[in-house]
Amino acid sequence: MSISGAGDWARLARAVEDARRRASRFADDDWSDLAYRARQEAADVEAWERRRRGRAVRLWVAWLEVRAAALDADDAQLRLAGYLRHPFHRTGDRPSLYFVEAPVPCGDLPPGQREFLDGDYPRAALGHLGDRTPYGPFEHAHVEHYADALTSGRARLLARHGERSEPALAARGPFPPGIRLQYWRVRQKVLFLAGPGEARIRAEELAGTIVDGSGLPLARVAGVEANDGYASVSDGHWVHPVDSVGPFGATALWDDYDAAEHDAGVPAALAGVLTRAAGQVREAFQRDALDCALPPAAREACSAALRHAAEQARLIAEGRSPAELHRLADDADQLADRLDDEDRCDDAERLRQQAVVYRRLGGAES
Repeated sequence: MSISGAGDWARLARAVEDARRRASRFADDDWSDLAYRARQEAADVEAWERRRRGRAVRLWVAWLEVRAAALDADDAQLRLAGYLRHPFHRTGDRPSLYFVEAPVPCGDLPPGQREFLDGDYPRAALGHLGDRTPYGPFEHAHVEHYADALTSGRARLLARHGERSEPALAARGPFPPGIRLQYWRVRQKVLFLAGPGEARIRAEELAGTIVDGSGLPLARVAGVEANDGYASVSDGHWVHPVDSVGPFGATALWDDYDAAEHDAGVPAALAGVLTRAAGQVREAFQRDALDCALPPAAREACSAALRHAAEQARLIAEGRSPAELHRLADDADQLADRLDDEDRCDDAERLRQQAVVYRRLGGAES
């Protein structure tokens, strides 16, 4: 879609009007599936409008590309699709607002690009090649290197021009004998809100939260496009973009926009994001490492909790139609995304287990 224009705002206005009109067609005591969906759609749209408060703000999608050197596919997964090198919004790590594709080989790169990516690889990790177990010293070295890089990025942003002088990445010395790196890339889909003229600025700021080893921006903005909804295939009404993110995603988007409304693209604001990001990267790794280190009895308790969640889902599913089961699954996934944002990963995992059960039962009954 276009970056701006009266037609874009007309589509959004039409989506609001269509949602209200569809909900008003059903009697208050009509609890059919169509009535429920129409009321839910209208409620989500009204909640969006309350947060918008008349501001000319739209939903946008940024496509980012990130490249890195890695020893192999597992190392590329760690460096490009795990704890590291993903975007941070103004409110921190919000997994419900971005999606990272699987890393793929880059193919041929010019020598200068290969040298740069080689220089970005943490030499400290190479001292732990004998122990690449999950959450072991090899992964920990990568996490510490990246958290330090985020901190360096903050210092660069806050320093006066020319004040910081650090060696180039490519000047960090040769690799040990026998080490040969490969080159990988990922695409990331990032959701955000922006007002007129802000979309590119906000996309570049999100890209700026992904840094190389010296703290400089590493991600490239490959594309920015607006999401103004779509025409329903069932009856042609215009579906509001909130339908694509759900109520919890909408809350995360508006919380992020409210935090960035008056200083989008300001270096000091981005520096604050990088400060929090460094802490969150370390905390997330340490939390998951502790979970992995639980004794067998504790891990069995976690498995038991998931089995209990699945059994609860089966009880709730009794007597429900396939449409209701799929709706329960969608609701469970949306709530799980919200809990991920709140660092309540155990609760989120149980909800996703329930969503799997709902969808399996819904498919069997349809």
